[in-house]
Amino acid sequence: MITSSAANAADLDRTVKYMCVVRAGSLNLGNREVGVRAQTTVPDTVSPGDKIPPTPVTITLNMPEVLRSSTVDIVGGVAASGGSTNSVVTLTTGGQTQTVPIPSLTSPRLDIPQEVDAPWTIPAAGTVPEITVPDYAVDTIAVGLPTSFNVTATIFTAFPEPDDQVPATLACTVKTGEDLTLGSIGVTPVEEPTTEPTTEPTTEPTTEPTTEPTTEPTTEPTTEPTTEPTTEPTTEPTTEPTTEPTTEPTTEPTTEPTTEPTTEPTTEPTTEPTTEPTTEPTTEPTTEPTTEPTTEPTADVIDVLFNLKGSTTIKAGNGTAPLSGKIDADFDLVSSTFTADLTLDKTKAKLKALGFLPVDADLAFKSVGKTTGGIDTTTGILTATAKTDIYITSVKSFGLKIGGGDKCKASSPSTIPLKSVGRFSPTRGGSVEGTYSIAKLQGCGLLNDVLSIFASGPGNKITATLATPAS
Repeated sequence: MITSSAANAADLDRTVKYMCVVRAGSLNLGNREVGVRAQTTVPDTVSPGDKIPPTPVTITLNMPEVLRSSTVDIVGGVAASGGSTNSVVTLTTGGQTQTVPIPSLTSPRLDIPQEVDAPWTIPAAGTVPEITVPDYAVDTIAVGLPTSFNVTATIFTAFPEPDDQVPATLACTVKTGEDLTLGSIGVTPVEEPTTEPTTEPTTEPTTEPTTEPTTEPTTEPTTEPTTEPTTEPTTEPTTEPTTEPTTEPTTEPTTEPTTEPTTEPTTEPTTEPTTEPTTEPTTEPTTEPTTEPTTEPTADVIDVLFNLKGSTTIKAGNGTAPLSGKIDADFDLVSSTFTADLTLDKTKAKLKALGFLPVDADLAFKSVGKTTGGIDTTTGILTATAKTDIYITSVKSFGLKIGGGDKCKASSPSTIPLKSVGRFSPTRGGSVEGTYSIAKLQGCGLLNDVLSIFASGPGNKITATLATPAS
């Protein structure tokens, strides 16, 4: 039996707050509060065994400004689409909860608002499959939202391939203290079992005993034994068996056992165990652990890691050296600026002393302070400034060591300005370049000044590719 006719329909509409860990490409955009609005229509009442037909449902995500701005300004997003394959609704009744999956909850490609503080909502539509009302359903069925769900999305940009699409995910868990109840459906008991037993026993006993005893004893005993047989058999057998057995067993056992056991055991055990255990354990453990870890990831600064690979020229020595390392940056989503730790691996430079003498120089780097910079949200150009000490731990020519050492280094740190070649993608990386100077050497032994001739000076060019580990 289907009960969800338009005349008996109830509209459900509720917004619940979730905390969602958001990733766009390789960027972890933090743990953000997202409002989830659920809308659907359900029957007013149902009975056990009824079938609720497939029901459309709309889920709308209300995205916070920090996600809108970072998606637009940092990722370069102009539109997005996505969906969820593990969203569910819950039905709770009779002390049991049934979980009903929504097979496909999808949102088409929609533009992302580009204006500051413009509302960004993502509507998704799906259909809850047909549901059979369980036999244990009583009183009401509470319709609820899930405690967690995941979203897989695509952010579309205006950039050429491969940066025209950026994969994104949301892993959402309900915020502490939120009520997941979307609404309720009334349950009407099935009437069929009550009708059959009431009709049959009432008709049969009333008709048969009244007709038979009245006809036979009245006709025969009236002629011959008028007084004695009629009075005794009719009065005693009819009155005593009917009155005593019917009244005593029916009234006494029904009233006393039904009233006393039902009232006392139901009230006392239900109230005490339900209230005390539910309130104390739910409130205390849920609040403390959830609040503390949520605060830190919600900050507007995210961690971004890039691997570095490139090379540098050493102009005075007419040579080059390969470079490798990494940049671990704390990126501010609001200001689009960052501070980073630059780590450069040891490397070997191939130089020419005096323009013709082959020299191998072992180089080491030690960053001084943080590397700082930012991304222009209009052009997408990255600029940064790094500062590092440069050590020459060994200098060899034809296999013979002619200088270097642990204390052989440039007399002052080199400041290296970097700028991206074209637009820099925070989700994939990009190419950077810069030109820097190397100060005169010190602590390099007797040949210190000679070594400075082919190691120190301006015009040293660095080129490198920064790529996220997932790229």
